[in-house]
Amino acid sequence: MKVAFFTYPSAFQNVGGGEIQLLKTKEYLEKEGVRVDFFDLWRHRVEQYDLIHIFGSVKDCLGLAEVAKSRKVAVTISPVLWSDFRRAFLADGSLKEKSVLALRHLVKAACPAFPSKRRRLLLCSDLIFPNSEIEKSHIARYFAVPKEKMRVVYNGVDALFQDADASLFRKTYGEKPFILGVGRIEPRKNQLNLIKAVKRLPDTRLVLIGSPVSGYETYFGQCQAAGKDFTTFIPTLNHEDPLLKSAYASCTLFVLQGWFETPGLAAMEAALAGAKVLATMGGSTREYFGTCVEYLDPSNPSSMAEKIRKSLDTPRSGELKTRILKNFTWDKVARSTLSFYEEALRR
Repeated sequence: MKVAFFTYPSAFQNVGGGEIQLLKTKEYLEKEGVRVDFFDLWRHRVEQYDLIHIFGSVKDCLGLAEVAKSRKVAVTISPVLWSDFRRAFLADGSLKEKSVLALRHLVKAACPAFPSKRRRLLLCSDLIFPNSEIEKSHIARYFAVPKEKMRVVYNGVDALFQDADASLFRKTYGEKPFILGVGRIEPRKNQLNLIKAVKRLPDTRLVLIGSPVSGYETYFGQCQAAGKDFTTFIPTLNHEDPLLKSAYASCTLFVLQGWFETPGLAAMEAALAGAKVLATMGGSTREYFGTCVEYLDPSNPSSMAEKIRKSLDTPRSGELKTRILKNFTWDKVARSTLSFYEEALRR
């Protein structure tokens, strides 16, 4: 089987969970014997492949998807798609930006079949791979896409994170206990509210690993100002960097604080490394973490602080690590994906 992966042009300019999902899916599909290429607009033609797999439901991908369909090449999509009405009012941004977000959500809620390039892209596919059952229902509800077109492919994590060594990070950044957050810095990831929450906890150190997304330098400046006395900012680390694994292993608590997560690969990686995890209630986190973690309201720094305090006082448990190893590793993701490729080709 020959498969081409495609995504929107700016994706790897700010690497996050979606990009890691793409890279790891490729790595483990190749272990299953599938040939996977990154589609090159300059050299490749869609008819060279049995199937085009698109990552992200961004309108920039629509043109290639429609060309592939016109040439009888199967198309699958991992949409990584979530829309939250609360975010329009609670996230940072101008009144105009918030109004646009709110209006878009209201239109989708009132008229899911309202024409859009994103909906055209979803309907163009042979199969859609949401990362959870709740994302599947979400897509059906807000884009009028038949559930029969969707097959849940859960996100995965690399089992190697369970071999993390805490000593490297402590040697580099000191022995003082710390709370950890990992992710590119932008309003959707909600680092500012996490900083405000930790500020309410005396003598508590926060470490944030991630670089600001282009266009959100002002937001990054707000985070730096709010956390200047107790927050260490570390630019994005390569996913394979031993220092990242060590940070997971050495933190006293990992916090996943975004407005919504589908579900947040960093939290899964941290759990495998042995960290305690506190997760946002937004998105599909409950479907992955179940009753193994506490959940926070990302809109309320005061409540977040109380949840952090409670989690810090809770003993470590291997329950979440066991759950992830049983259900959410990349080899399982690859096998599910391959079986659904075969179904898409039959279609």
